[in-house]
Amino acid sequence: MNFSRLILFVFTLSLVSGCKQDFDITSPYKEITVVYALLNAKETTHYVRIQKGYQIEGDANAGAAVGDSIYYTDSLKVQVKTLPNGPVFNLTKVDGNNISLPKDLGFFATNPNTLYRFNGNLDESKRYRLEITNTASGKLITAELDLVRDFTTVVPFSAQKLSLRTVSPSNIIFYSAQNAAVYDLKITFPYLEYDAASDALLKDSFVEFYFYKSKFVDDIQGGNNIIDEFNGAIVLNNLRNALEARSDRYRTFNVSKGMKFTIYAGGVEMANYINSQIAQGSGLASNEALPPYTNLANAYGIFSSRYFKTIDSVLLSNDGLDTLACSPLMTGLRFKGSFGQICD
Repeated sequence: MNFSRLILFVFTLSLVSGCKQDFDITSPYKEITVVYALLNAKETTHYVRIQKGYQIEGDANAGAAVGDSIYYTDSLKVQVKTLPNGPVFNLTKVDGNNISLPKDLGFFATNPNTLYRFNGNLDESKRYRLEITNTASGKLITAELDLVRDFTTVVPFSAQKLSLRTVSPSNIIFYSAQNAAVYDLKITFPYLEYDAASDALLKDSFVEFYFYKSKFVDDIQGGNNIIDEFNGAIVLNNLRNALEARSDRYRTFNVSKGMKFTIYAGGVEMANYINSQIAQGSGLASNEALPPYTNLANAYGIFSSRYFKTIDSVLLSNDGLDTLACSPLMTGLRFKGSFGQICD
C-alpha cells in the first residue's frame, strides 16, 4: 500500500484496450489528472500525490522521465475539508526526496518527487472531501470518504509464545475495522547472527514479509471476528528465501525483540481499486478492457483511507524454536533450538 505500487498511470490505459483501436492519438489535448491519497486517522501528517497524463511524440518512456511531463507547476489549490462543517486543511507542495519519502525507481521521474502535504488530527467519525482546483484551467477534482476506524486485536498478544506447527496451529484473531474492506498482515522476524568459530555477534537484523496480502471482507460495519491460522510453514519459507545458508555462521531467534505483527486495514475504495487491478490482469472474455477504477470526479486514481495496528514482542515457544532449528525447510540456515542445538 505505498505510493509507487498503487498510483494509476493514465498513459498506460490505452495499452489494455484489446484489439479494438478506435481512438485518435492525435486528438486535441485534454487535461488528465492522476491522484493517489490514503488518509490515516492514526497519523498527523498526510500526503496526496498528484500527477498528470500527457501526450508526447516519440518515446513515451523518455517523456515519463522528465519531471515537467508528469507534475503540475504552481497551478493547483489542494484542500481537504471536514464534512459537514469542520476544519479545512490547505495542502502545501513538498519534495518527497527532502523528507525521507523517496520515490521507487522506474519509468517515471524521481526528481523532483512532488507531494502535497498537510498536518492535522483527523476525526474518525467525520467524512472528508478532497478538492483539487487547477487555477489555470478552472478544473475541479473532488472525492469523499469515510475514514477506516480503529480496531481491536485479540491474538497474538505481546509476550505470547507461538509454535510454528502446520498441524493444529495457533490462530490470529482481530475484530474487523469499520469502513475497511481489505487487509494485509506483515510479520517482522528478528534474528541474531554469529560467527561459528568465535561466537562473535555479526548481525542484529530481521526478515520482513507479508503473511497475507489483500484479504477481502464483505462486512464493513466493523466488530466481527477475522480468524486465520498461524501456519508456521509460511514463516519458514519466507526465512528460507531471505537468508543465506552458511556453514561458518549460526543464528538465533532474537528473544529480546520478538516478532512484530502489523495488521493493515484498507478502505472500501482501496479494495475496489485492488479488485479492478486483479480483473484487468486475469484476462478478458471480450476485446474490450474494463474501465480503470477511480473514485474521483474529473480525475483518475484513488482517494481512500487506512489504519494499522501493531503487536510487538511476540515470542516462539520451545516447540517453535525447535521447529525453527530442525525443520527440513531450514536446512543450512543453522538456527539454534530451545536448548542450543543446531540440527544440521
